[in-house]
Amino acid sequence: MISLSKYIRVQCNCGNDVIVFGDSKTNVNCPKCGALIVESTGGHAKILCRRLEVLG
Repeated sequence: MISLSKYIRVQCNCGNDVIVFGDSKTNVNCPKCGALIVESTGGHAKILCRRLEVLG
């Protein structure tokens, strides 16, 4: 598992790119289609879609 305490560019199944925080404390939905893309687990967030790039 990579360290997720950074911003990550992910791609939803609808094709929309979204930048999320890897340690997100809340669930994150895609702003375009509303699908759940990041699930809060109390620690590192669970990314539910394709990771494209880890940003600094």
